Amino acid sequence: MLLATHRAHTVYFVQQYSGIVVDPCGRRYVARVYGACRPDDLWDGWFVFFPLDGGRTLATDRETTQSTLAAVRYWAGGITTVYLDGALERARALLPEARLARRRAQAEEEEVLARAEAEVYEEAATAARLQALDADHRRREAEEALLVEREAAARAAARLHDRAAASARQQASEAKRRHREFMRRRRQASRRQRTRQQPRAEAADSAPASRRRKPKD
Repeated sequence: MLLATHRAHTVYFVQQYSGIVVDPCGRRYVARVYGACRPDDLWDGWFVFFPLDGGRTLATDRETTQSTLAAVRYWAGGITTVYLDGALERARALLPEARLARRRAQAEEEEVLARAEAEVYEEAATAARLQALDADHRRREAEEALLVEREAAARAAARLHDRAAASARQQASEAKRRHREFMRRRRQASRRQRTRQQPRAEAADSAPASRRRKPKD
């Protein structure tokens, strides 16, 4: 039975199933299989569900690809009720509102994931800020400890320099005292020597003239 033409390819009615297919909402459908030849001479088969209580006709995408139309009929003859139930769900999923619902659900899921990811990033950023503050605190403590050590070292060095200067001043004072003592003793010795020499000179001046050496002619 010739049904219609689509994209310049003939669509053939293959089989109608006697059982009624019911969706989760209680709507009843009659299921049929249709086939069409492809440009590569292979045959595609799909389901069309006609509502018994009014409403939109539903169709699946390609469900099978066979080498001939007879092969599509053979495939259709082995379809079970369970398979038809699944095909009806696949057809319902192709409705625009179903696609919109899936996209909305996907968008909501992506939003939830994005929020969760943002929370993770925020927690990581908070932890990083805390680590930065802790590192800054430890750096300040290290700098303060270093300054204290430098100040203590400078004070110790100043004390050493003060002690060295005091020792140098003491040594200079001692050297000056010794020099003065040496000069004092030297002057005393000089005075004693002059005192010893003076009586000798006076005795020489008072000696008789005969004891004096006569000058040579």
